[in-house]
Amino acid sequence: MLKPIRKTAFYKYLKNEGHEISVFLRNDTLIRETLFSSNSRAYRSLRIFNLVMSLIIFLPVVASLLDMNLPHFLGYLISALGIYLVWIFELITKSTLFEEIKTFTIMQVSLHSVFGMYLQFYDKYTYFDDFLHITGGMWLSLMLFPIILAIELTFTSQKLPTAIWKVNLSTFSLSVTMGTLWEVFEFISDLIFRDYPGYRLAQQDSLFDTMTDLIYDCAGSILGIMLFWYLLRKSSKNRDIYNLLERIGKSLRMFMDRKKTRSENL
Repeated sequence: MLKPIRKTAFYKYLKNEGHEISVFLRNDTLIRETLFSSNSRAYRSLRIFNLVMSLIIFLPVVASLLDMNLPHFLGYLISALGIYLVWIFELITKSTLFEEIKTFTIMQVSLHSVFGMYLQFYDKYTYFDDFLHITGGMWLSLMLFPIILAIELTFTSQKLPTAIWKVNLSTFSLSVTMGTLWEVFEFISDLIFRDYPGYRLAQQDSLFDTMTDLIYDCAGSILGIMLFWYLLRKSSKNRDIYNLLERIGKSLRMFMDRKKTRSENL
């Protein structure tokens, strides 16, 4: 019999690690700000919007279950779980997640699941799929960039401008890789469900469709990285963004040093 998640060693490890990291980050009022704005009202508005959209995305799951449409039900369920995992991760680890990144994540998944599939925007609008691949590349870059940047700030011994270029290339490479894996997922899905009544072919048996999707993913990734830095530099009119990055890096390095010292003393 499976143990409840709250009693598992893995849960306790995630909770403890996430809480310790958050203590360093959340004790600094500057780091606690939203990524592109320090306006607390904007933060609360994004929070409410994210909660509402997280509820809406579950409606297609219920509708497809009532229609007994297995492929659509699985697609909607995976999309909903993708969003709920963000909230679950934040709840379990007590981690601080940039609210803007969460909003972009929820909107990107909702555009695919609620608008694209449930409201049939993919069939109604010719370029909707192309638009989603561009915004998908941007979303992956915006989501991965802070994570890769945090890792780089924690372990790098390079000067910040050099590290930034390394982060740019790593973000682009990883986001394009994830876009490629999505195309593989679509291909496998087509093979499994192509004869299922009402199933819409994702790849449409077209190499052209696959290659254009990958090109749009690459373009979106580059645009996402450029947008990230544009917004950060724009917001730095009221604060030193490089100072913010340095402070996050110092907090993360402090956390790693403390963990190392603790393990050596055991």
